[in-house]
Amino acid sequence: MTDYLPKIYKDNKRTFWIVALIIVPISLFLGCLLWREIFWDNFIWRYIWGPVVADARDETVNGISAGYNIVNTLVYGISLIIAILGILEIFHRYKIKVDRLFIFSLLPWVILGGTLRSLEDAGFFSRSMAPFFISPVIYLVLGISAIITMVFGAKLSLYEGDTRAVRALSLTPPLLFLLLLDPPHMAYVLPFTVILLIIFYIIGHRKKILDERYLFGAYGMTLLSLTLIYISNNLRILEGTRPLEIPIILFLTVISSAVFLVIPWTFSKKVASLKVFVLSLNPLIVFAHMMDASATYRGISAYGYVEKHVLPALAIDVTGTSLVMYPLKLFLVVFVIYSLDIWFREELKDLPELKFLLQFAIITLGLAPGVRNMLRLAMGV
Repeated sequence: MTDYLPKIYKDNKRTFWIVALIIVPISLFLGCLLWREIFWDNFIWRYIWGPVVADARDETVNGISAGYNIVNTLVYGISLIIAILGILEIFHRYKIKVDRLFIFSLLPWVILGGTLRSLEDAGFFSRSMAPFFISPVIYLVLGISAIITMVFGAKLSLYEGDTRAVRALSLTPPLLFLLLLDPPHMAYVLPFTVILLIIFYIIGHRKKILDERYLFGAYGMTLLSLTLIYISNNLRILEGTRPLEIPIILFLTVISSAVFLVIPWTFSKKVASLKVFVLSLNPLIVFAHMMDASATYRGISAYGYVEKHVLPALAIDVTGTSLVMYPLKLFLVVFVIYSLDIWFREELKDLPELKFLLQFAIITLGLAPGVRNMLRLAMGV
């Protein structure tokens, strides 16, 4: 599946990965050791890691404030491109099929990232662990976990013979999440986790579907269920929570998504290109980014929150209202859908895996922060 990528990448693939995975990390490491002030103080700490720590502590740290800047935004963007190329290589090597069903099996992980991020906002993790639950670090951790799961599942699905013990063990990693919780919460979370994993094992074993897709879904649904139970319990017992924000934001998301999708659906018979907006994963892209827009609008307009991303913050400052998030997100959605389904349709025709991954990345960029902000508002933090 990587055979159709740009020729410059194919001709220099080995050099690309040596630079990306070896030369750049070693150079940064040596730079931090030998020229700490230049590499660490004035680059990594100032623009990348410092904002993460400041966000985790919810305060300015050594003059560094939380939030995104032009430098870390570019670094994260480049890292995302490299990650997509790496994932494509892994898919190619292990012959893993990427389609809509596969993308849907990954969605619990996306929502999980948002829920874990909201728990960090509410202060449920220790100070030393908190930075690992800040964006984008949490998605790096979950991404690596998902890739390991994917490779393990792919190998397991090719293994012949009696694999009952191995398959049972394959569903135990989510139990490690319990180590992050405080002991008082373990009493009601642990039994639920064990029961859920047993159910997933029985279903997977009987249906003989303990492959990478099933493990993705099982792990994601188990961990997501744990975090949602955790959040629901705290919404019930803590003071100052705002659980009504969840239905309010979901209502705004559904309404704004429906309004946007009705237009291309209505006029698709007259303008054929409009039909792409209601096909494949595109409605989910619209929903994800409308959720992000709705949560941002509610947070800023009702509770005085501040936008941390560079371009949205600039748009809000210029217009003076957080309602600008809706047209801003719609512009992004239209641009992405037209790019993937119309402008580069022929180029991506022989690259369905790449297209699905790009769509998944766009969904993640909207759904994960949307879920996080919605739950954060609901918990009153």
